[in-house]
Amino acid sequence: MRVNPFLVKVAAVMSAATFLLIGCTKPSPAGEETVKDKMSFLQNECVVFVGEEVAVPVSYQVFERGVYINAEYDFGTNPYGVKINSSATEIASVTSGKIKGLKEGSSTLTLSSDKISTGGQLAVTVKKNDDAPASFSQDITQPLTADMIALPLGLQVGMQSFDIDKRGQFYMSTENDNSMLVCALNKDGSKIGADMVLPSGGHGDGFSIEYDADDIYFWTSGTLGERTANGGYSGGKANDPDVHLICRHKFKAGVTEYAEDALECFYLNDNGARFVDVDTEHDIMLLWTYENSSDYIYIYKLSEIRNASKVTKKVTRTSHNQGKEVTAYNLNSIKTIARFSWKRKGVTTGDTNAGAVQGLCVYDDRIFVTSGAKNDEATLMSVMDFSGNILQQLVKVGVSVDKQQLIKLNLSSDGTFEPEGLHIHKGQMYLGFVGDYPTSGSKKHTCIIKLK
Repeated sequence: MRVNPFLVKVAAVMSAATFLLIGCTKPSPAGEETVKDKMSFLQNECVVFVGEEVAVPVSYQVFERGVYINAEYDFGTNPYGVKINSSATEIASVTSGKIKGLKEGSSTLTLSSDKISTGGQLAVTVKKNDDAPASFSQDITQPLTADMIALPLGLQVGMQSFDIDKRGQFYMSTENDNSMLVCALNKDGSKIGADMVLPSGGHGDGFSIEYDADDIYFWTSGTLGERTANGGYSGGKANDPDVHLICRHKFKAGVTEYAEDALECFYLNDNGARFVDVDTEHDIMLLWTYENSSDYIYIYKLSEIRNASKVTKKVTRTSHNQGKEVTAYNLNSIKTIARFSWKRKGVTTGDTNAGAVQGLCVYDDRIFVTSGAKNDEATLMSVMDFSGNILQQLVKVGVSVDKQQLIKLNLSSDGTFEPEGLHIHKGQMYLGFVGDYPTSGSKKHTCIIKLK
């Protein structure tokens, strides 16, 4: 397996694919005469693949002038003689601040030093990295059971979408003041670190992670013009008349990044894409765009999109980077796998073309669409092929049907349950929902369900 050189740097800064460094500065404990520098684990658990090496996720803090300050620790010279012990060295070994996965299983890491303060434990799970593409054959009508809750209710925010990386780490997108926010989530639903802010990123519903990448890259759409206050959607009719690009960002907690600052930009038309979804297992990218007042689906081979010629667009936003030139790949210069007009009527709720699409994803040779609102009898799902033929139409998603079960499992206080996002990885479907809690100030709570 190729080892990312960034991951094996001897430091407490880690790859965003695996760990996020949570910084803090706080006063020393009152009454202490001698205060030591300190080191602890950043999180309680992590996943490493067999044959992979990653940096141990630690926080090292130096006590200076009455406060603790974040610093990097050099495990190569190891000046304080910090020991990282593995309870099962045959499963996960630790050398010079790096964890190496040896075989499938679990191990617990502990820290010790005579010269600095140490504490905490890290539960390491070593998994086999199975890169073989899968197919989807799960029953979407299966009823909800407690073991299907992959991410319990946690954040009191209105999630717009989510996705997951190859280590099982969830990422969530929300909208705030017409900016798209992206954050990482612990398994209990709480946030890890600060949000990444995308002022030009729209509503947050069109959001997709590159599942099998070592670092965290995500796709969305962003405008080069002013973000309007009419819903902030990621492209087309609901937005402004300025140019929208399809954007590939690297996840950076706490960083603000505009569309023109993205790692890579792609141009399809001035409307960009309302939804972008990538299926890295099958080398597919799907775009939902608006064209000549109609909805269109474009599907590309993901590995070929950088064969496109380049086009230059200018930022028209007056508040930031006005006049800046942006170079983007022109997707009109390469062939599509499929392109068809998509009439939402018939595959979403509502009796018009403006049916409420809550999730859209591509997996293998199928397109999956979820629709519905919080008070509906059930979330509905439709399935299309690459010619736009409807293979399954408005099927009730089983996990949303039993309102009493939703209340019993603490996913909704009153049975209201709105779908927000949909993804399939390694043949398993993940569904995002927001439960409404009117008895607690009408705050929304997010959760993610994994079908069996």
